[in-house]
Amino acid sequence: MNKNRLEGLSDAVFAIVMTILVIDFRLPENSATLTLLEEIQHFTPIFFAYVISFIVLDMFWISHNALFNIFTKNVNRLMIQLNMAYLALMALVPFSAHILGTHIASESAIVLYGFHIFLLGSVNYAMLRYALISDEIDTAHVSPRTVTTATIRMTLTPIMTAIGMAVAYFSLTLTFFFYAFPILFNIIPGGLDWIEKRFGLDFGERE
Repeated sequence: MNKNRLEGLSDAVFAIVMTILVIDFRLPENSATLTLLEEIQHFTPIFFAYVISFIVLDMFWISHNALFNIFTKNVNRLMIQLNMAYLALMALVPFSAHILGTHIASESAIVLYGFHIFLLGSVNYAMLRYALISDEIDTAHVSPRTVTTATIRMTLTPIMTAIGMAVAYFSLTLTFFFYAFPILFNIIPGGLDWIEKRFGLDFGERE
């Protein structure tokens, strides 16, 4: 099956989802009676949800790009269907962002947003695991170190998000910390190298 068509479809979905995140930026109906400062304040939680969601999409796009460029030289029907499930969840990000932006003080809205990211991270990891165990997908060229580091990065999101959901009704500060940590860790380069050196770990021989 043609891997390039799958990558092209995935990139298109990412581009569309990233673009329609801005749909929530509408002036309130009674904006004529509001000052400019009041209008800006109205957008604050929506803008917060937009920024968070765009960064989340950035993280998942980087991960998806690495998966299909480093690990998979080809795809099969099951990998395509896993990717379709991934894209279906991805297309719902604007909906989750809207709920978060309009109910920013609600623990339930924050948990729902986290659950969405948890599902995305879980399917992302499932695609990696399937690529590694499938007899039909060629991953023989991938070094043990690359497998280890990719596994750490892809499991970090669902694990930390699950912890964040668990503490949401006790501390929203901790929840946002656990949500944000894997996003920042996976976007900023060199994090695993620093941990490896700082704690004397060995993720495998460098290529």
